[in-house]
Amino acid sequence: MESAKSAKSVKLGALLRWLAGLGVAALSLWLLARDLEWSNVLGALASADYRWVAAGVLAIIATFFARTRRWQALLWHTSVPTRPAMTALLVGQVVNLVLPMRSGDVARAAWIAPEKQTGFPEALGSIAVEKVWDLLALLACGVVLLVWFPLPDWFARSTEGTALALAVGGGALWAGLHWQETLFRWAGRLLARFPAGWDHALLSILRRLANGLEGLRRPLVSSRALFWTALTWGLGALANWAVLAAFGIPSAAAALFLLAALMVGGTVPVPGRLGLFEGICVLSLSLFGVPRDPALAVGLVLHLVVMGPPLVGAALLALWPGRKGESR
Repeated sequence: MESAKSAKSVKLGALLRWLAGLGVAALSLWLLARDLEWSNVLGALASADYRWVAAGVLAIIATFFARTRRWQALLWHTSVPTRPAMTALLVGQVVNLVLPMRSGDVARAAWIAPEKQTGFPEALGSIAVEKVWDLLALLACGVVLLVWFPLPDWFARSTEGTALALAVGGGALWAGLHWQETLFRWAGRLLARFPAGWDHALLSILRRLANGLEGLRRPLVSSRALFWTALTWGLGALANWAVLAAFGIPSAAAALFLLAALMVGGTVPVPGRLGLFEGICVLSLSLFGVPRDPALAVGLVLHLVVMGPPLVGAALLALWPGRKGESR
């Protein structure tokens, strides 16, 4: 009875978060459409050079391979083939577009769990380490932008907040892994008070989760993750730059700022990031002197460039016939 109530409560909470996301999307769309000169937006869309947009799509597709290789490196304890790893990654990305609270990360771990005896806890741990690397890349982008381009004080404070979060969270994670045996002994004593069998089951899950996190302390794994993280973010910035170039705004600083801003904005639970994505583009590009109407046109096209390929790629890889777990 209690478990049924708990499941119902979880579903209700997810529904409320999804509805709140829809509310944010509706508000964003209303703010964008208010006092907008649609003729100017359509004119900017009509005059864009879509050869640059195609180059942006290719850069986004290239990030699939870079992100997959990084995840394979973080799954250091097993050898996961490229196709299932990429499929799980793209499926997780699509789920994140629809459901709130990073549900796609759980879906990704569940999808890859049967491959090569990877396991759900290990996969979830590797995804957590992946977030640490992305946070480090976000901090690097912030520092580069502050040195490169005059930005408002709030951006400097945001970068300082990112550095603090990385130092506290990353430090706590590293310390937990370093003293994990001691922590497991304490956890074992605590869990011994639970019904018989629970302590062994929960400790086993925690150990497997720590095994997935262990890549954070392995130099070879970290060096590979650093390389693929830098390439992933570089390709993302390149995709932004290509779309900006299509509208006659070839600004590398704006492309890098957009990358960081959209990464942070992606944490807001809005289905499909509808309205929010475009709003971030408009606000970001205003700092670089881009008027609102062409900035919205950039946001609309960039939204399709960023969101379209993962949707198509996930569908093709998930539905394409082939042996499960085949190697590349």
